Amino acid sequence: MQQKYKFLCLSVLIALQAQAYADQKIDLPTTPVTANPLGVSSDEFIVPISVLNGHELDIKRNNSFAETLDGTPGVSFSNWGPTIGRPVIRGMSADRIRIMQNGINSLDVSSFSSDHAVAIDPLVIEQIDIIRGPATVLYGGGTVGGVVNAIDHRIPKITGATGRAVTRFGGANSERSSAVVGDVGFGNFVIHLDAYTRKTGNLNIPGYSVSGKLARSDSEISRNQYGKKGQLRNSGSDIDGGAVGASYFFEKGYVGMSYAKHESETGNPLTATGFFDLETNRWDLHSEFHDLDGFFNHFKFKMAHTDYKHDEHHEPGEIENTFKNRGLDGTIELGHHAIAGMSGVVGLHFENSSFKQPNGVLLPNANTDSQSVYVYEELPINEHKLTLGFRRGNHDVKRNSFTGDGGCSISYTDLVDCAASGGSEDDQSFGETEKTFQTNNAAIGGVYKINQNWSLNSNVAHSERAPAFFELFPYGAHHATAQVHKGNENLNTELSNTIDFQIKWKNNGHAFSVGPYYTKFNRFIGIFNTGNELYHLHEGEDEAEGMSVFQYRSVGATFKGLEFDGNYQINDQFDFSYKGDYVRAEQDNGDDLPRISPLRLGAGIAYEKNNFYARLDILRAFAQDNIATHELKTDAYTNVTAYASYQLPVEYNLQLFLKGHNLLDQDIRDHSSFMKDKFLRAGRSVLFGLQGEF
Repeated sequence: MQQKYKFLCLSVLIALQAQAYADQKIDLPTTPVTANPLGVSSDEFIVPISVLNGHELDIKRNNSFAETLDGTPGVSFSNWGPTIGRPVIRGMSADRIRIMQNGINSLDVSSFSSDHAVAIDPLVIEQIDIIRGPATVLYGGGTVGGVVNAIDHRIPKITGATGRAVTRFGGANSERSSAVVGDVGFGNFVIHLDAYTRKTGNLNIPGYSVSGKLARSDSEISRNQYGKKGQLRNSGSDIDGGAVGASYFFEKGYVGMSYAKHESETGNPLTATGFFDLETNRWDLHSEFHDLDGFFNHFKFKMAHTDYKHDEHHEPGEIENTFKNRGLDGTIELGHHAIAGMSGVVGLHFENSSFKQPNGVLLPNANTDSQSVYVYEELPINEHKLTLGFRRGNHDVKRNSFTGDGGCSISYTDLVDCAASGGSEDDQSFGETEKTFQTNNAAIGGVYKINQNWSLNSNVAHSERAPAFFELFPYGAHHATAQVHKGNENLNTELSNTIDFQIKWKNNGHAFSVGPYYTKFNRFIGIFNTGNELYHLHEGEDEAEGMSVFQYRSVGATFKGLEFDGNYQINDQFDFSYKGDYVRAEQDNGDDLPRISPLRLGAGIAYEKNNFYARLDILRAFAQDNIATHELKTDAYTNVTAYASYQLPVEYNLQLFLKGHNLLDQDIRDHSSFMKDKFLRAGRSVLFGLQGEF
């Protein structure tokens, strides 16, 4: 722990050193960097994209990376208590949403299960790009739902100096957090340091954590199963991390590297004392050269190596599952001079991951190797633009032999085992196997400028996704989630076709965007509740626990929806904003797909004058009645939030702020979450903070 505080102090010194170089202070880039390798403004992007940075990101920073994104049009999240969650885009999650850091896969195991945290803390992120819909040409089949790219500038791309520090306290879980970020340059050499710490207690909630619907449908679950009224038990967390990076700049480019560490210990509310213990170490290497002679005028290289470990404790000293993942992800990209007016890039993407579960019977050890080549081109036609791209990939998944433990068919006790109780064990042994998939992804799109205010964007994409190892091979109990997962090694490549439209308008500070979309899946791979239960006995307990059995299978499916947002600048002080999204997802047989977000509508008004800023937002999530088999309906809610800040009249650009959340103290449950009927989100709360920029 002393090392963590030393690192935090060192980061503060770097930030203060940045102030000493105030005459060299830089403004970090705030344009999207994810969805287009040629570097264009957001108005010219073919695919729908949202960018969170600056003041907007400061307002939205939350307990977890996923919750920070929640409420963005098209984006919800699957939460597991206040500090664990994963983004859901257009009703899609898991391996259809790629989470990246600085353009490289995060390489954690959050896509496997909703109780696995994304190993990114929002306090040190400078910008988040969110692509809604397929980005499969540039990033592969695992992005058919979208991409979230967290940009932290740990490898500085611009010389100069900058720094930022923040401290926060309060909120529904008594948060105490601090972070400091600093870059300082010495000639052609720039050093980056950041550090953060976050401590939280149990989450205060408006009522009982367990919904009345679940308690009425399951006699074994009570309203106070996971804590007394007003509190979600065992939901605190202890999170620390930091990074060091450096870049050296040449006349036509740079080379840089960084090292980052993230540690978290988070309670599991399903148990009285169980917790998740996560540690990840990440090394990044980036290089870029521009204005080169010859046919290729731009070279870009990015690579990251990650060591990830995640222990699941049923109680202190008792580890039930350990998940390890060691991965390497990288891209090599070459940009070429215009040919007949067409500019573009060709690239190579490679990814390798080695997954191990040394003490478990849920997943086998598995290795995944992927290599892809891609090409992306743009052709300007007067003020309009045409884009096209293609990607070819090869994916190899190897499984070691293992024996899965599904559980007992009936309940039993520690005195009378499964067989003696008249039950049968659902165990199954699997040998070594190797699965190989080839994928082809293609897209064509365009921007049509109607006039200086109006434009029409459209994109048509064919996407192919190889099934992930955790969809093919699991067979056993995941005690932390009280679920049994069963894979299907006969799954084939998932196929889909998507069409997107966007109509955009901008004029004198006002803006509006609306976009419908339609995605048709052939062999949509989903995890479905079978309605069956198997039973497992925890060590030291008297009676076996019943666990719902979930099965991976492929179905034909259709996703269709609409997203919109806009703002109207009333005058120099007031600005009005609005947004909304809707998605409908059905199987070909007419059944609804599970965990699909309902219709949401939102509006907000902001006031700014001199050093004062205030904002009030309302988000209405309607009831979700379109439910899958073995799923419960979710009630509507209205979340009212507020934010206010005051910039102190001092040299160091210090700002006091406060955030109010769920001011109506409503029961908020996210239909996209597996735990929506067990874990209630935070009640009415206020968080205070101080932020400085140097």
